[in-house]
Amino acid sequence: MSFRVSDETLTAYLDGELTEDEQRRVETALKNDPALVDRLEALAVPIESVREAFDNLLDQAPAYQAPKDEKRSPGWAPRAAAAGLVAAGILLGALWSPWQRPWLDTDWKMAVANYQVLYVPATLPGKTPELEKAVDQLTALSADLGRNLSAAASVDGLNYRRAQMLGLDGNPLVQIAYLSGENDPVAICITRVDASAYGPKAEMLAGLASAHWIEDGYGFLVIGGEDLGAVRGIAEQLQGRI
Repeated sequence: MSFRVSDETLTAYLDGELTEDEQRRVETALKNDPALVDRLEALAVPIESVREAFDNLLDQAPAYQAPKDEKRSPGWAPRAAAAGLVAAGILLGALWSPWQRPWLDTDWKMAVANYQVLYVPATLPGKTPELEKAVDQLTALSADLGRNLSAAASVDGLNYRRAQMLGLDGNPLVQIAYLSGENDPVAICITRVDASAYGPKAEMLAGLASAHWIEDGYGFLVIGGEDLGAVRGIAEQLQGRI
């Protein structure tokens, strides 16, 4: 009888929770099934990238005390749970990593998704800055990235909060943070990529709606909330403007 490997088994393999016999059986299956390797890669958290992003978040995030009567968006609870899983993955990665591989071109999107899932509305406190201030922030970041991002200061359906420079595998990555009309944290992220151009594609990443595209050697990602149609609309609105 063939050994069928579920996603739960792959996750347990990544977490080091299988017996020696089960681990050997999974590794044998991986050697003979390229599709299974793809599934494993999709489940693996890019530890170093998430750790770098998470450290930046901790440096900037305000202390958060949830009011007793706070109204949370429907997606808040699973996102909070996912944040705990990401933090646990960071600790696990520091101790043990059974799957060493070079990062794929697509990994930057998962790194961003695992960062964005930590956001709640209180991560982006205060009021929307004046348009001139937002444009100034984006102009400064545009110079470092080599791409004019000033048009992202005003996006239909989103309230601009801030922009910051992050880094991934030695490359600059700009994150522009917003709150949607439904009070969901939404980010637009841009980084240089070595891949062919394509138009906006929508998909769920780490439980969040996302839309991504590549243009002129830059990768773009809109991510946040649970409405695929909404993020795709934002991507189509921005394509060619930033």
